[in-house]
Amino acid sequence: METRELPRESPPPAASQRPQQPLPPRPAQPPRTRRRGPGPMGFANVTASAVLCVVWLWVPVALFATGIGGLFALGAGLIALAAWFFLQRAINAGERVRAEAVYGLGLPVPRPRRSARDGFPGFLEDQWFVLASAPFWRGTAHHLLKQLYGGAVGILFLLAVGTGAYLLCGALNPGLRGSLGTDASAWARLAAGTGGAALFLTAWPVVWFSAWLDRLIDRWLLRPARTAELEKEVHTLDRARTGAIDSATTERLRIERDLHDGVQPMLVALSMKLGMAKAKLASGPDGAAVLVAEAHADSKQAITELRQLARGIHPAVLTDRGLDPAVSALAARSVIPVEVDVAVSGPVGAEAESVAYFVVAEALTNANKHSGAARIRVAISEHAGLLTVSIADDGRGGARIGGSASASGLAGLAGRVAAARGTLTLTSPEGGPTTIVAEVPCAS
Repeated sequence: METRELPRESPPPAASQRPQQPLPPRPAQPPRTRRRGPGPMGFANVTASAVLCVVWLWVPVALFATGIGGLFALGAGLIALAAWFFLQRAINAGERVRAEAVYGLGLPVPRPRRSARDGFPGFLEDQWFVLASAPFWRGTAHHLLKQLYGGAVGILFLLAVGTGAYLLCGALNPGLRGSLGTDASAWARLAAGTGGAALFLTAWPVVWFSAWLDRLIDRWLLRPARTAELEKEVHTLDRARTGAIDSATTERLRIERDLHDGVQPMLVALSMKLGMAKAKLASGPDGAAVLVAEAHADSKQAITELRQLARGIHPAVLTDRGLDPAVSALAARSVIPVEVDVAVSGPVGAEAESVAYFVVAEALTNANKHSGAARIRVAISEHAGLLTVSIADDGRGGARIGGSASASGLAGLAGRVAAARGTLTLTSPEGGPTTIVAEVPCAS
């Protein structure tokens, strides 16, 4: 869908003209892939592991041993251990890429916990989370086992080929030094030649099929542990539950505030004016008529306030016309010009649409109040089961998500996104620009 600028809000069409939402298509079944052997790539992979076992394996091991041995040498060991840690992280990532390129296992990449702090303390805490995580140590064990396995296969292969070639050559050439000798019987030479040929020929298919066990090592150690998956799921569910509670609390406080500060005083004034008009009906009809007219105006204003309040709970345009028109209506009410780009191919689910709508609504409200921006751009896209909402402005920046979960604004918005099992990222350095990105799971 093309990018456009919406300066004015257009009224929604009548109910009879509103298009019906199509039913969501049934999800397509993923094609079944046929398993195949490792093939030449697996053979080359085991060979590469054998070479790395000789020329590389000692480097991280020696660095780790140096760090452990130098822990009490005025902290020099800490420098060596830090170097080993970052080197091992790179090695683990490279081994995962190599395994995926050779065998195509499609294993998920584990994501460690992220620190809530900023700056250097947050960086250190992130590294600690990686160091204390099971995937890091499983990756380290995977690297060591792969190299040792490749080295063992390489040594056995060379021994088998060398021994077989030696016995075969000795049987064919009795005069070869160190062979059975010229006085050996024909049966002895035949047995030696047969055994040598068997060793020489058997070594190649054994190394060829060793890639099967190599692939099994990758699948065993690179797949996330079941406990890690359960812990991640529990953490996600707990975060979603906390976000749902915070979002409900924020919504309740907002409704209470709007009713107390908006509709309630209007209804009290309306009741008082109607009571005064009732008292004046007999003595002063003209004054009563004026009070009734004012009460009528107050009633219309109260109805408008109630409509705005209902729109804040769940906008009717979102249900009737979908996400694109609803976001366009928000952009049309913005004081700052807004560019809207919605690239959604089909229905994404009511929850994802609602979260996306309120993310855009809150971001535009904050930008109009505080940013001093000249332009705002809203982009919504859907890919791989995630609905991504991005709002960027060229304002002064400096926006922060408040620490109070019950606070309105971005803090409440973060809780709403977390309740949908999504993530909200705010980037707003001093001087701008400000970018808010929300990702929530969707139905497509």
